[in-house]
Amino acid sequence: MIIDTKDVKNEELYKLLIGSVLPRPIAWVGTLDKKGIPNLAPFSFFNIASVNPPVVSISILNKLVGVKKDTLINIQNTEVFSISIVSHDLVEKMAITGKDYELDVDEFKVAGVSCLPCEKIASVYVGESKVTFECRLHSIVDFGDVEKAGNLVLANVVAIHVDDNIIEWPNIDILKLDAVARASGPYYSTIRDKFLINN
Repeated sequence: MIIDTKDVKNEELYKLLIGSVLPRPIAWVGTLDKKGIPNLAPFSFFNIASVNPPVVSISILNKLVGVKKDTLINIQNTEVFSISIVSHDLVEKMAITGKDYELDVDEFKVAGVSCLPCEKIASVYVGESKVTFECRLHSIVDFGDVEKAGNLVLANVVAIHVDDNIIEWPNIDILKLDAVARASGPYYSTIRDKFLINN
């Protein structure tokens, strides 16, 4: 089967992409709005873009035509945010924050997770997360104002919080981190199965 992307409906294309690019790590993004109200939301279009300098990438899709998500608006206004890695013990709380809330709702409180101040930037993060990146905005690539158009956010990592119990410097134990990834449809996956290839 060969699929011409121009001939596929938007929702079908979305399902083809998320069902093929697997597993996708989850960026649990903490921001503050102009009034200082915390916002917390998960995004699975997330990866490392560079090591030197350390840069991460998140793509935040528009909700509707011309309607940006609160997280993107906050990042554009403050130019800082946190990314907390979602371990398996936090996955249900993370899922709660994926719902669409009003602007003045603090998702940290709704999910029942700690909202802690970052060390290097004026933002907040999930205190229970075993790994958190403090990020300063580098740039945003806007792919348009249509529904589900992406906004590729590139950010410099200025600090990394790591739980002492999961690291033997500088290696993070992936089984102790027990990170959760997004799969297709309603499914998630873990990295509890690892194997080695000797080259």
